[in-house]
Amino acid sequence: MSSGLGGVVKVAGYVAWIIFGIWGFLLDLAIVNQAAGFWGVVVGFFLLTMTFVAAPWYAGVAWGNWFPLLICYGGGIAATILVAGGSAITGDDK
Repeated sequence: MSSGLGGVVKVAGYVAWIIFGIWGFLLDLAIVNQAAGFWGVVVGFFLLTMTFVAAPWYAGVAWGNWFPLLICYGGGIAATILVAGGSAITGDDK
C-alpha cells in the first residue's frame, strides 16, 4: 500500500514542477517585459536560465513584489520535496 502512496506523491511532485515551472516562466517573462520591453523579452527568452534566476529577485528587490520569487523558488522546492518524499516511500532512492 505504501508504494502506491509513494507513486501518488511523486506524481503530485512532478505535476507541481510542471505547473510552477510554467507559471514561473510566464511571470519571469512578464517581469522582463515590464523592466526592459519587447527586446528584453527576446533576449530573456534566449538566456532563459539567467532570466529564471534573476527576474524574481529583481521584482522583489526593485519593486518589493516577492510573489514571483515564491512561485519560482518555493514551488520548485515544494515539488522537489514531494518527489523526494514519494521516492523515499517507494524505496526508489537507492
